[in-house]
Amino acid sequence: MALKHSQPGKVAWRWLALIGLALFLIAMTARAAAAENLGPGGSRVLIGDQVIGPYRLLVTSSPNPAATGTVTFVVRVSDPQTGVNVRDAQVEVELEKGGTTLKHAATHEDAGNSVDYAAHIDITEEGSWNGAVRVAGPLGASEGLFLQQVITPRALNTVILVGIPFAAILLVFVAFWLARTRKAAAGDPGIAQAGNK
Repeated sequence: MALKHSQPGKVAWRWLALIGLALFLIAMTARAAAAENLGPGGSRVLIGDQVIGPYRLLVTSSPNPAATGTVTFVVRVSDPQTGVNVRDAQVEVELEKGGTTLKHAATHEDAGNSVDYAAHIDITEEGSWNGAVRVAGPLGASEGLFLQQVITPRALNTVILVGIPFAAILLVFVAFWLARTRKAAAGDPGIAQAGNK
């Protein structure tokens, strides 16, 4: 009884096409995943612990990347000489873009603690916003400037962006496994010898 063998050229071509498709899907979703920022949606430092006027300011925004909707700005104010946090300042965050100005007081209540000041600002337009944090307190007044990029939220879900590359890799492994079991069932001596070792 003669064994049926497929032509090696056709099998190699199918495998190359399957691997190429998997790599293409992984490359395309990796670019989207990088743009989506698959991290925990943490904060972006806007002013990094700099002495501006009589205060040391640390200003962050979240989520990162900032998308249209509610963006939270957290401000920490401290005395640059002593390092002690200033807890009784008046803090305001202002954003401006093309004639539109958004202002909001930053408070301990919005921050949920007595150290930081937070402002939750609803941003309805994407683009580059010029920002300013104004602090008035016992040591005087200070103003820190920053640029906030705001994007439109993506329609793709994080699960999809992670799932597509995983599914492509899983598909390649399943295809290899099926090909190997078919060869073993057909009585390929190379597979049988490898299994006996």
